[in-house]
Amino acid sequence: MRRILILIGIGGIAWGYGLFAALNAQEVTTGAYSPQVEPPRVPASLTLATAIEYARRWHPRLQAVREQIRMAQSEAVTARLRPNPTFTFSGENVTQTGREQEWFAFFSQTIETAGKRQRRRDVAEWTVRAAEAAAQEVERHLLTEVKLAYERALLERARWELARENLETFRQIVRYNEVRVAEGYTAEGDLIKVRLEAQRAEFTLRQARLNYEQAKIALLRAMGATSFDLEFELREELTFEPVSFQAEELERAALERPEAVRARAEVERAYALWQLERARAKPDLVASFGYKRHGPDNTLYGAVSLPLPIFNRNQGEIERAEAQWRQAEAEWRLVRGEILAELAAARRAVEVAAEQVENLRRDFLQRAEDARAVALAAYREGAADLLILLEAQRAHTAARELYLQALSEYRRALHELERATGLERLPRGVRPPVSSDASRVSP
Repeated sequence: MRRILILIGIGGIAWGYGLFAALNAQEVTTGAYSPQVEPPRVPASLTLATAIEYARRWHPRLQAVREQIRMAQSEAVTARLRPNPTFTFSGENVTQTGREQEWFAFFSQTIETAGKRQRRRDVAEWTVRAAEAAAQEVERHLLTEVKLAYERALLERARWELARENLETFRQIVRYNEVRVAEGYTAEGDLIKVRLEAQRAEFTLRQARLNYEQAKIALLRAMGATSFDLEFELREELTFEPVSFQAEELERAALERPEAVRARAEVERAYALWQLERARAKPDLVASFGYKRHGPDNTLYGAVSLPLPIFNRNQGEIERAEAQWRQAEAEWRLVRGEILAELAAARRAVEVAAEQVENLRRDFLQRAEDARAVALAAYREGAADLLILLEAQRAHTAARELYLQALSEYRRALHELERATGLERLPRGVRPPVSSDASRVSP
């Protein structure tokens, strides 16, 4: 009989060890590390939507926050598990002759009370929701960076093309004056002045080209690319796109931003944790059942143990969890106020930027174009000095560059409003009619 008990004990230990090894092997197999695939090259023709999709799929920061969600989900798996049973095998008086030997073999199981397991599951589920909202918050900020980088690249490209056009204009004036000087109708000093302006325009063109290439590098960095090959071009144009929205709809969308979702999830998580700490004040039962052999007698063994919550009733953790709950509620109110304030500021920025673009489009550009045309015609007729023409050309170039800057600021304000509302793209309205001069400003 003693051999049987020994075999039972050894078998129980071997069974437990085998089960542990099998589960551990399964865990290692399912959680094996798989190296990340390198991001592909950026398409040769890049739209904003393509850049956003590229960043959403390949950016390392998004891949990192997705792993944080996996960690939270694994904690939820742990929270759903029940306590493991305990197998005990022991013997007494084994080496002493003449005394009756006692052998024990029994299992013990902790029985949770007060719904602790369900409380743990609630805490873990809200932790997962908070992690998902935090990941969406990171994604939203990252995609905004991509949008702003794309808009900067559009602006620098437009400036570069404007510099090319300006240089070509000065080269035409140089060729015109070369002919006039050869014919004796113009002083050589005017030709020198025009050539100097052309050289200045050429320097501006080289600087604009450098700024455009740097903006493209910044765009690739915002997208999470690992290859900084600049052999790609932007497919979209720097144009004016009016938007139509209602304040109530924007506010509802803003209060569903990931920050708001995460703040509300933190409140629910803190409340669930408070409930869990209150449940932990209730003691758990430990039930044991097994077999005992004392000499020639065989008996069954059973016991129930219950901790007595006399001194430690989890008072400190309950108090801490309640304070954490109140703190989460206060932070949610703070986040809500910050979101609404940010939304109001972003809306106002769009309105002001749109007014600025319309004012420049309607009056400023046309006056600059008319002044240059008059100066050019007067110069060709010999009724105006060269300095007047050069000043009119500079003013025209400055006006167009100012319009490009205002147009870019408007588009950036749109993306900031999209970030403030949590929407990936605001609904665009119908584009108003554009004058022929303004259409030349948008390269």
